[in-house]
Amino acid sequence: MSFGETKTPSLAYRPVVEQTIAACIRTVPGGQTEGARIAAALERMGCRVTPLGARRWSAADGPVLLILGNASWYPAVLRQLLSEPKERLPLVVIWHWEPLPPPDASGLAWPWLTLRELGKIALRDWRANDVYTNYWTLRKLSRRGVIDLLAASTPGRVEFLGERNIVARYLPLGYSPDHGYDMKRTRDIDVLFLGDMRPLRRKWLIALLRRRGIQVHAAGDWADPAYWGERRTELINRSKIFLNLQRFPGEYSGLRLIIGMANRALVVSEPMYRPGPFVPGVHFVSATVEEMPGVIEYYLENDAERERIATEGHRLVTEQLSLDESIRKLAGWIQETLGENRG
Repeated sequence: MSFGETKTPSLAYRPVVEQTIAACIRTVPGGQTEGARIAAALERMGCRVTPLGARRWSAADGPVLLILGNASWYPAVLRQLLSEPKERLPLVVIWHWEPLPPPDASGLAWPWLTLRELGKIALRDWRANDVYTNYWTLRKLSRRGVIDLLAASTPGRVEFLGERNIVARYLPLGYSPDHGYDMKRTRDIDVLFLGDMRPLRRKWLIALLRRRGIQVHAAGDWADPAYWGERRTELINRSKIFLNLQRFPGEYSGLRLIIGMANRALVVSEPMYRPGPFVPGVHFVSATVEEMPGVIEYYLENDAERERIATEGHRLVTEQLSLDESIRKLAGWIQETLGENRG
């Protein structure tokens, strides 16, 4: 299966992996997922990518199994990795970009789970995506010795795993034109939050901002195509300020920052642990919950300051933080790991 043409330009380097890769890719109701973008880029590099869908890996799928996002999303493959002998498995590569607990070095408290999250754990629901389920899944796979290459999307997640003797490499999610672009249109929405509105903490934060006089346009539904693709780009391009409100304090959501900056909105975020390569005050604005109403009012009243930071953030993600570059690194690591195993 070919993933066809995308807006992403051709990669400007020679293929480094010419393998058949079985890829675990999550689908969404509308738009293109990170996994689909990655698969398309790998194909342009010379790989043959076979999407597994909901089934298990088989030898006919090729020597490399690439799990994108979260291993828990793919129950058939996860059961296979936890039950079959290592010698019967392919080279297993995981690029994990979902939440994990904060590292001990951060000094941040581990988050409480919601009733919904606890219910999914109790029911052994494969859709559970809380920090503890995600960690337990990686820990089980690591203890079985079936992970040949593990990458995580933020420095904090790499640090957390390292504290628990799970070796991971830092591989950020980067910008693709599908994340958005500056449409140079009138911005008639003052403040936008785009994301899952079920977490109680987010509801509380948005209610707090509204009580303090900030008119927040809050939207987002995983199942609604209106919040994917070009329609999402249009919505963010109408917004002056794009909020990053986390599920728990200190969490770093690199993809939300990329999406906001790609569309040249000013990102205003709660403080994040190790937010690099994004620099507070240069590429985005960092403010505590208590500071945020005043900070938002300031940047709504000072267009030049708001546009200066928004432009720097836009320049960073569109010119320096490329998803293609991360994929090139991943492909090189796969090639190296294949060589080591054959050796």
